[in-house]
Amino acid sequence: MNVFCSRRQFLKTAAVATAVSILPFSEMRMAYAAGKSRVVVASHAGLVGADETIQPHIVRAAIDDMLMELTGTTSARDAWLALLPNLQTSDVIGIKVNCINSRQASHPEVVYPLAESLTSSLGMNPNNIIIWDRTGRELKQAKYTLNREQQGVRCLATADDVGYDKNAIVEVGNGKQVHLSRILSEMCRYLINVPVLKDHGIAGLTLSLKNHYGSIDHPGSCHGNGCDPYVANLNAAALIREKTKLLLCDALFGIYQGGPGGRPQWINRQLFASTDPVAFDSVGMAMIDAQRAARKLAPVAPRVKYLATAAQLGLGTNDPAQIERIDMMLG
Repeated sequence: MNVFCSRRQFLKTAAVATAVSILPFSEMRMAYAAGKSRVVVASHAGLVGADETIQPHIVRAAIDDMLMELTGTTSARDAWLALLPNLQTSDVIGIKVNCINSRQASHPEVVYPLAESLTSSLGMNPNNIIIWDRTGRELKQAKYTLNREQQGVRCLATADDVGYDKNAIVEVGNGKQVHLSRILSEMCRYLINVPVLKDHGIAGLTLSLKNHYGSIDHPGSCHGNGCDPYVANLNAAALIREKTKLLLCDALFGIYQGGPGGRPQWINRQLFASTDPVAFDSVGMAMIDAQRAARKLAPVAPRVKYLATAAQLGLGTNDPAQIERIDMMLG
């Protein structure tokens, strides 16, 4: 039994009191079409200790509880089976991390417990999980250990290990084309997106949607007009849209000004998850803007143009009335 189950408390901040039921497994990715998009935020004082060290065992338990709440299930196994429909023993699951800023990256202390939840809950071969990002240098600076072997959870870099797929072309707008990582296009059946909580000097926000700038070969060409419509069009690509089954934010720390570079500016001690990337990014944006408001800084929301474009493309909802945020107080 999960150690948190007996003491977790739910503070639901939905606009209406009635809960929206989770849709059947294969329809969860598009849950917003029939009801509200669910974003589950898990908080625990012990996620980050007083010395700013992350506690992986608390992270693991929080992930399991959060996914059960997200899917309306009663075990981590059932939660994963709901999120990964028709999973086969040979299927490979990619975990896309964000390591461009090594001081505010997707932490190994979050990502490996996430992988462990998959392997222990489902009896998966660890080698069928690939943690990946753009370059080996960035992964190593974020304290990942590259693993190209046939044992253990793999950790690969697109640029150094497999390259970009010349046949996986995405038209991102204004005549621009990019190619997707072969890890995404050829190697993974399912994808889990694990961004971190940061603002962005050009786009205003970098969370799950913009994390895929680390999945393409020419991200620098897609930064005009606040990255709009490039971020939205990239995420509308079938290989990203159809393979992505879970978004989980490493929100243990955050940057509210001057991102995506720099050191963390506050300890947030939260993780949050959803199957709707637009709702997910909207909740993260609100967290950043709350920190900015406390410091009398202008909000980033008016600058984040690509969220509205993503909503128009049917990737999710940015309408607060259609987002059900569920806060889990775990400790």
